[in-house]
Amino acid sequence: MLLTSLLLIAGAVDGQPRVIIDTDLRSDVDDAGTLAMVNALADNGECDLIGVIASQTGPYIVGAINAINTWYGREDVPIGLNPIDDQRFDDHYAPAIGNPENFPSTQSNETAPESTTLYRRLLHESPDNSVKIVVIGGQTPIRLLLDSEADHEGDGSINMTGMELIEAKVSGLYLMAGNFENLEHAEHNIMLDLEASQRVANDWPGEIVYSGFEIGRPVITGGAMTNPEENPVAKAYELFPAGGRGNIAGSSSYDQTMAYYAIRGNMAGDVQLWDVSEPGTVSFPEGPTIFEPDPDGQHRYLIADAPFEYVAEVIEELMIQPPKAQAE
Repeated sequence: MLLTSLLLIAGAVDGQPRVIIDTDLRSDVDDAGTLAMVNALADNGECDLIGVIASQTGPYIVGAINAINTWYGREDVPIGLNPIDDQRFDDHYAPAIGNPENFPSTQSNETAPESTTLYRRLLHESPDNSVKIVVIGGQTPIRLLLDSEADHEGDGSINMTGMELIEAKVSGLYLMAGNFENLEHAEHNIMLDLEASQRVANDWPGEIVYSGFEIGRPVITGGAMTNPEENPVAKAYELFPAGGRGNIAGSSSYDQTMAYYAIRGNMAGDVQLWDVSEPGTVSFPEGPTIFEPDPDGQHRYLIADAPFEYVAEVIEELMIQPPKAQAE
């Protein structure tokens, strides 16, 4: 396809970023599509997926994430689980794809470390300034990381606070959160944990890029997924009710847009997908998004540039890219 050659030359040119995906996979389907896209980028040598954090809970959540990674040959990527139980929403597909009788998986809620423990271990083991954290759900786990004390593990193995680990190891935080067009909208991911969202905006010790609700909503992907009996991502799109349960249909790409930007930036070949705002500070005192320009601010947000249909084509081509593991 035309986009293939463009996408291959748009990869990371400064070395592979180490990526942690923090996802509320369970209620919406774009989280599954994002894991497919990130695994495809890892297949292309454009990133190293070093861990996944589940901010939503539920009995099948870790198995569902592991089933997707296993489809791409990354069954050993560790998965951490939010210690605060959060099952507020309908679970459309995780019970199906997280059941090892349906799709191979080797990790489960019972084997998963608590999210703060895994975050701290992954950061501690990484080179300085090498990790990109992409949060495509609520911000509870990264707030817990931010607030963690030195020797959280209790064994002296990591004698650094969460703040110190972030300052040393994280090169950027990327949040699918907020709404920078409708300033009266209290966006879903922000409201999942408003206190955490405000704490992170106030105190995160580094740069944050936000992809707002308005960026991903009109970018419709997933309808081209196939082979749901073998591909757990396709099964997730089949079970998600966007096109009626049992029919694979496209859905909004809130999360894919943020993960794409975190790994590849705002370009697809020579086409700019998004512009980036001037620096400033973001806050959510009552839920709706407030952005105040500030040349010394560490917050920016994405601004739509390319046609939404083109952005969808770029993202969906990665989502349907055949896994290298299935070709071996």
